[in-house]
Amino acid sequence: MKEIVKKIMETENEVRGKVEEAHSEAQKIVRTAESGSRDIIETRRQNAIREGQALIERLTAEAEQERSQQISKVKGGSTEVLKKRSGEIEKAVSQIIEMVAGKEQK
Repeated sequence: MKEIVKKIMETENEVRGKVEEAHSEAQKIVRTAESGSRDIIETRRQNAIREGQALIERLTAEAEQERSQQISKVKGGSTEVLKKRSGEIEKAVSQIIEMVAGKEQK
């Protein structure tokens, strides 16, 4: 009977040791997985930041280019307006000169 009890205790100790070993291995696997996932998350976060900055820079450059084009159109449009209305402007200037000259003659 003593031998049976001894054998049971040895078996329990072996099982307990194997359970603890399995538990330790499981914890190691979990720590490794958590570390790997943190690394992946950080890498993806850094990539997203870089992509976001590149997008902001590109859109800023595009907006600046569009702004410059709009300014050029407005500036170019001013000379076009002057050319189109040069006859009207000359007529108005002539009328002003006549008015000023007429007042001086009186």
